[in-house]
Parts: sequence; structure tokens; C-alpha cells
Amino acid sequence: MDICFIGGGNHTNNELVEVFLELSKMIKPEAKVLIIPFATDNSRYESWMASIRQAFSIMENVSIELLNEDLSDKEMKKSINEHDILYFIGGRPERLIHVIEGKGLAPIIKDFQGLIIGYSAGSLAFCNDCIITKDKDYPETIVIKGLGLVRFSVEVHYEDNIDGDLISLSNERKIYAIPNGSAIFSKNGEPFKVTNDIYSFQNMKKEIVNS
Repeated sequence: MDICFIGGGNHTNNELVEVFLELSKMIKPEAKVLIIPFATDNSRYESWMASIRQAFSIMENVSIELLNEDLSDKEMKKSINEHDILYFIGGRPERLIHVIEGKGLAPIIKDFQGLIIGYSAGSLAFCNDCIITKDKDYPETIVIKGLGLVRFSVEVHYEDNIDGDLISLSNERKIYAIPNGSAIFSKNGEPFKVTNDIYSFQNMKKEIVNS
């Protein structure tokens, strides 16, 4: 399984251009992308779709479709199997995980043979331990059960003011901290490439991982 974890950033300016240039090397012409939007409210779907279409426009004849939450479980599974790429957008990771588990989609996602891309909350949800660090939406750092696609955890929109929490949490797990504009690529559960610098936290130590 190939997974891209995007830490965050603006799809519509040059902030993510290096990430999407790297993705373009992995994506075949006429690939079919399915947007998994369950981390956010449906009122934001239209703006998400517009920005993602713009980001993918550098690739040849890529089609983009939204997975409708009103579909039946069977229809959702059929749609997933008909696409080459799954793109999980940002928002609230706990909502994303709740919908996926409630619809019975976790097994089919784990067996997916194409490319899986997570943006912000989407990236958090892929991990065995989904770490949600404190910010304006979350008053305290919490750890919840993720989808378990990889054994390591990630921090998104990384800034070093959260290092104290990450160092403490790294005593029990490895964490990759991904700033806006950066990404990490994994194959079969193990990281193999990064775009722009990221940071690793393990055994209560912090190290930079250069691109």
C-alpha cells in the first residue's frame, strides 16, 4: 500500500507544488481520484473540490469525484473499488474515523491497492494511534484509535511550540511531524521518501528528516 501524508498547506498557491509534483510521478494518466470528505461538513465540499481540482490540474486527464455520505455502504465500497486514488481531506479526524467505521469501510480501505493520500486530518486518521494535538479546536492533546494503516503516528501543521507534547508522546510510539507544504510517503507501512523537511520524534528525542 502506497500512502502520502500531507501535513497541510494551501492547494491553490505554490505551497504544495513540490508535493503534487512528487505525486505526479506516481499517478498514471487518466487516473480516477475519489475524495473522501467525511472529516468536514458538507457545506465546505464545494470549496474543497475546487481547490483539489486545481492542485491535480498539473496531471494528465485526472478525474476527480466526491464520495457522497448519503450512499449506502454497498455503494460506497463499489465506488472505492472503481477508483485508483483515495484522497482524504482535512477537518476533524475523529469524525472521519467515526463515519468510516460506522459504514464498515475500514477493511476495504486497508485492502485498497491504489494510492491513498491524506491531507491534515486525513493523514492523522491513517495511523494506529491518531494524535490530535491541542490547538484552537482542541483544548488538550488527545490520542484516539485510528484506522491502523501504519504503525507510526504523525503530527500535521507542525510548529515547534508543540514539541513538549510530541516528545512526551514519543516515549510509546514514533511520530513524524509534518509542517505545511511538506509530505511523507510510505510503502507497506514504512516511510521511504519526504518532500521538504519533516521531523521525527522517538524515545523522547527529536531529529530532522531532510528531503
